[in-house]
Amino acid sequence: MKKSDQFFGIETSTKNTLYLIDISGSMEGIDEGSIKDQVMREAGNKAGNVVSNAIGGKIGNILGKQVTKQATKLGAVKRKLIPAIKGLPDGKKFTVFAYNNDVTKQSIELRVASNMSRTSANIFVENLKAGGGTNTAKGLIEAISTPGVQEIVLMSDGLPNGGPEAVLEEIRKTNTNNVIIHTIAFGEDADHNFMRTLAQENNGTFITSKM
Repeated sequence: MKKSDQFFGIETSTKNTLYLIDISGSMEGIDEGSIKDQVMREAGNKAGNVVSNAIGGKIGNILGKQVTKQATKLGAVKRKLIPAIKGLPDGKKFTVFAYNNDVTKQSIELRVASNMSRTSANIFVENLKAGGGTNTAKGLIEAISTPGVQEIVLMSDGLPNGGPEAVLEEIRKTNTNNVIIHTIAFGEDADHNFMRTLAQENNGTFITSKM
């Protein structure tokens, strides 16, 4: 994957950035995405079947699934986020968190962008698997509480446990340092109203993967 200086149209900033990825079970669903993404998904599905049939047996089945899985919402996150991380300028501070029922951290603190830290982050992202519930409030609170964080980029289908209003109310109370929260919604079933409101209330940008 080539490196990029933006992520779904959000330009790479000089702020300390935390990328927050929803890895709940619903992120295994199909991401309708842009026309380009739809073509890539269809190609991925066909290629997965071809690989599986051509090789056969357990190995063919495993490799076929590896090709096909990039058609999911989480696959769409990986396709776009990995080039964005590759494109982070040296010296920029960043880290990556993922959440479902709990929060998994690439690093417990912000790291300075370098060849090593970018590679480490992308290995973390590439190895993420979807499953479990959607504790968006916990993910956001831990992200906001990370020392030095100035902006969060949330990637989710916006279907939080406990309902969206409970999450919004919790963030209103927690985000006292005015951390910017950008939101990117994935999937046809994404809760756009929640994701849009979360971004608007926290000086961020709301984007859908259908670009």
